[in-house]
Amino acid sequence: MDEATKIMLAKVTSDLTKVTMMVRTDTTDVVKLNDHVALIRHFNDMRIAMDQIKEARKALEEMTDHLSAIDVPDVMRNAGIKTTTIEGVGRVTVSHRFSCSILDKDKGYDWLRSTGNGSLITETVNSSTLAAFAKNKLEVEGVDLPPDLFKVGTNPYTSITKVA
Repeated sequence: MDEATKIMLAKVTSDLTKVTMMVRTDTTDVVKLNDHVALIRHFNDMRIAMDQIKEARKALEEMTDHLSAIDVPDVMRNAGIKTTTIEGVGRVTVSHRFSCSILDKDKGYDWLRSTGNGSLITETVNSSTLAAFAKNKLEVEGVDLPPDLFKVGTNPYTSITKVA
């Protein structure tokens, strides 16, 4: 990375750390006011800043992922290098993560069972689906799930919808 770029990144991250401390203080101060309008405006300002930071972080993450998954492996493979040690960085090795999914569930499960690998098959419930089920039972039917069988929690959040 170009030295000027590294210096700018170091300054930006240092400034971000400093402004985070300032925002923390501002947040404490506005909460103490107990003024919902001021607090909501502060919350909105933070959301806008977070969106801007998220976009910049997303771009850096995409570049980092591309370097990790494509550029560095290609260059090391072309150089015939599997592992190397770089002073000031450390040992660098290109490894592979595996992923696998079953295309035909019935046939895939049958194959796993017939090859002695049936223990890989587990019964699951999607967590989002279970949460929606619990919400519906409580809000629509007025029924709590048995507390000795399920842990149901709620977390409040604030949303802002722009008004035209």
